[in-house]
Amino acid sequence: MFDNDLKTRWSANGAGENVTYDYGSVNTFDAVRLAFHKGNARSTLFDIEVSVDGKTWTKALEGGESSGAVNGYERFSFDPVEARYVRYVGKGNSKSSWNSVTEFAALNCAINSCPTNHIITEEVIAAEKAAEAKKKATAKVDDKRKDLRKGNFGAVVALPCATSCKWDVPLQQPVLPDTPKAGNKPGENFDLTSWYISMPFDHDKNGKPDNVYEWDLANGYEHPELFYTADDGGLVFKTYIKGARTSKNTKFARTEMREMLRQGDKSVDTKGVNKNNWVFSSAPIEDQKAAGGVDGVLEATLKIDHTTTTGELNEVGRFIIGQIHDKDDEPIRLYYRKLPNQDKGTVYFAHENTIKGTDKYYNLVGDMTGVPKDGDGIALGEVFSYRIAVVGNEMTVTLMRDGKPDVIQVVDMTESGYDVGGKYMYFKAGVYNQNITGDPDDYVQATFYQLKKSHSKFAAK
Repeated sequence: MFDNDLKTRWSANGAGENVTYDYGSVNTFDAVRLAFHKGNARSTLFDIEVSVDGKTWTKALEGGESSGAVNGYERFSFDPVEARYVRYVGKGNSKSSWNSVTEFAALNCAINSCPTNHIITEEVIAAEKAAEAKKKATAKVDDKRKDLRKGNFGAVVALPCATSCKWDVPLQQPVLPDTPKAGNKPGENFDLTSWYISMPFDHDKNGKPDNVYEWDLANGYEHPELFYTADDGGLVFKTYIKGARTSKNTKFARTEMREMLRQGDKSVDTKGVNKNNWVFSSAPIEDQKAAGGVDGVLEATLKIDHTTTTGELNEVGRFIIGQIHDKDDEPIRLYYRKLPNQDKGTVYFAHENTIKGTDKYYNLVGDMTGVPKDGDGIALGEVFSYRIAVVGNEMTVTLMRDGKPDVIQVVDMTESGYDVGGKYMYFKAGVYNQNITGDPDDYVQATFYQLKKSHSKFAAK
């Protein structure tokens, strides 16, 4: 009910079946956003109850009924209430006693994004029907999707170090221009000696994306379509909906770099608590001694050139522009999202709690709906910066734009499970598409003008 995926649902049979949300503290709410399974085929009946203490409940909305006309989001308003707990109470639907909800969130429309198209009108119904008709009309191209994961596209580019390439390890940091220059190779404008890049094609036909490692990046690798220097000197990352995936469990394609602190030293494994990866200073002392760095900062300046414009509502227009990845999970996934009918996009991030197995989303400029709040979004072509900094169990995420105050969000990771032994970290940057339902040739693209990272070393106290 809160995974931002309209294809998944909570279902329970019978009047009175319910779900309770704990928002952690008392907040003001004046609406709920819901979406329903088979929402365009039947009306769903429900109440919304609220409580401050989880014991005494009052009805914020009684006799709620969905439109029965759309599968997308519907907003139901009520008089403002103070509550920590919000409960959805199902009362079946117009055809059976089943309750089936695909998405739910309690809102305060003075703070949260409350798009007008979540109020169901004839225009909204017509727009969804048109989208559904277009989807059916293009269903014939589904045969093309059989090759979606194979990555059989794009120019085959010879790796600079495929035949002979000599270097001392660790790779020496290059002398870089003050600002990236047109005509330079990516590795001449940016220090790529401690990164590798995953490309969304599989030219060597091993069933995996083709990875280009740090020695090739440092020696001038570029791809004319997906990874190259732009006319203004920026570094372009582009990836399609089609393309090879990094694993069987990964839905999406990427053109994304992964941090490699070993800087070309093949004797150091890519995985593990070792000199290739870093840890938080809240990790056990032995892990801090063994790791290639302690804590970390990633700084990037970029613009968004294109987002996907086709696909299902919950996927269109979104992709990841920066991450911290650990052995299995992600302390942060930083998203940009712009919908086709919006002039500007939003930036938000997810923090994964490894203990609870859940994600918590934080809004920086707008939220995951892709609808900017009061027009305060980031347009295509608009340059902005982000900074992700971790010290111990505290992560600070900053979004910076010229002429506007910085947006800062601090996350306490004390209860997130990243301070145990065996957890190793690495930064990721580039474009990681989050759309699998659109046209295979639809794509995301961003141009980076700065990409810097740094780490501390273990210091005995």
